[in-house]
Amino acid sequence: MTDKATINQHDFDTNEKFPELEIAKMALDSANVGIWVMDAATRKFLPSSRTKILFGFLPEEEMSFEDALSKVADKDSGLFLITVENAIKDRSNLYVECPVRIPGEKKHRWLSITGGFSTTDEKNSYISGIVVDITEKKQNDLRRSKFIGMVSHELKTPLTALKAYIQMLNNWAKKQKDSFTMGALSKAEKQVKKMLNMINSLLNLSGAEAGKIHLNKQEFAMDELIREVIEETMFITSSHNITVAHCDRVIANADRDKIEQVLVNLLSNAAKYSSKDKTIEVTCTKEENILTVSILDQGMGISKKDMDKLFTPHYRAETKETEKIAGFGIGLYLCSEIINRHQGKIWVESVPGQGSIFKFTLPVN
Repeated sequence: MTDKATINQHDFDTNEKFPELEIAKMALDSANVGIWVMDAATRKFLPSSRTKILFGFLPEEEMSFEDALSKVADKDSGLFLITVENAIKDRSNLYVECPVRIPGEKKHRWLSITGGFSTTDEKNSYISGIVVDITEKKQNDLRRSKFIGMVSHELKTPLTALKAYIQMLNNWAKKQKDSFTMGALSKAEKQVKKMLNMINSLLNLSGAEAGKIHLNKQEFAMDELIREVIEETMFITSSHNITVAHCDRVIANADRDKIEQVLVNLLSNAAKYSSKDKTIEVTCTKEENILTVSILDQGMGISKKDMDKLFTPHYRAETKETEKIAGFGIGLYLCSEIINRHQGKIWVESVPGQGSIFKFTLPVN
């Protein structure tokens, strides 16, 4: 496939210009998997017959990229379009899950769309991929998430009460100048906060998988929030040195609690995957209407193959170094969902053995 090739629907369906796809296309069709090709320059979209069926069209009907987008549920269409546009602009891999409306079906059908450029040659303007029906898997995930959410709510109530009692006892110990009790209660409070953070992550996962991340936007100073989160993280993870390398005074219009969760996740990960004697640096800058927050660690780093999947649910890089590090593999997925809902972008740059830098952007009025 080259940028000089002229592709039309007949060529695509009969493989006249792509004979090497014939066997693969037959196998994919039998597995209910659709194929698509799009010219990134002109947005000319060529779906296979199976792709059309998955989006609710008849095989003989015309289907453009705009037609496919019109089938995506309203609340997800904007995110779907931004994900595709970012993949084209950055020439990166594309993966998105979205609900589509199918005439005659009471519930949405869930599809996963995967794609990418076949070569690194920038002259090649064709991005291609597959479409898979993941409705059954999604329904199972939603049932599991509903159960997790219900259990997490039940666990959160007694833990919140326990935290309040510990704080009361700590205040009493301070008045009595009982240093031993103060130290013990401080450690107990740290563990309660860790458990509450874990429960909040599970609750957020439940909401994200159900497509129910609601944003309560407000104006706040990003530099103040960053310093608050660093102070809180240092209280729980006191073994690491976290510094603000540079932070512009920026007023953000976003969900403060959700952005706080992103910062907590990224900072705790930086601490978790780097040794205690290393410094973690936070930077916040604003250029035009884009706010960028960067978190740099000097940890073990991430391989290229892991970076591509790092923001997918339940994925964890499996190495000898990470085997003993606890985690559910949901933190970065939640960060990605929250930032995407804000119409921002999140990514990682890393060199194995030298460290990583996680960055996210937010639009600023």
